[in-house]
Amino acid sequence: MFKAKKMQTMRPKKKVPKGTLRYDLHKTIKEGISKGTLKDSVKCPANGNQNEWLAVNCFDFFNNILLIYSAVSDLCSPNACPIMNGGPNMEYLWIENKKSVQLPAREYCEKLFEWVQTCFDDTKIFPAEFTSKAPKAFMPTLTKIFKRLFRVYAHMFYSHANHLKELELSDQAYLGFRHFYVFCREYDLLSKEDISPLEQMIEPIDKEFNLKKLN
Repeated sequence: MFKAKKMQTMRPKKKVPKGTLRYDLHKTIKEGISKGTLKDSVKCPANGNQNEWLAVNCFDFFNNILLIYSAVSDLCSPNACPIMNGGPNMEYLWIENKKSVQLPAREYCEKLFEWVQTCFDDTKIFPAEFTSKAPKAFMPTLTKIFKRLFRVYAHMFYSHANHLKELELSDQAYLGFRHFYVFCREYDLLSKEDISPLEQMIEPIDKEFNLKKLN
């Protein structure tokens, strides 16, 4: 039996302060999931700021993915996972200094998580509070974050499905992914190419929520 271990360098860092609009939205997310349908829970509340809604959900999804991946990270060694992939037909390369670099999966994920945290900490991208207009870099960066976090799910489901099962995390990982995917579809954050590694897993979700196939 495998035992989950938290990577010391990978802990959820983006916390939403109590007493803020962002914290209220964070609570709304949790309450919406428990009380309503998933399709309804991903919609921005009436009279809410959609940019704040996107940001708070991004923080939550990041933390959830970080926790799941940290449980299998010791098993995602350079020997076991010498490349970052989402199955045999999809390899992900890291872009560094405008060059594509092949990395072991764990190193790729570590760099990805560090990059996401850097984006969150940059107030020119994620301001402390959104006004009527978001920073120019917000949506392009947010979209890129979701696309890259999808890759972590793809890698875990292909390369660590048995590990997740041994750790009794399969259901948690799937439910987290299901929520993540439905949210992404609501706000057009993923392309057909992005989701291709997990098409078989996604097909029943599309049917459940009557989502059109991406072109």
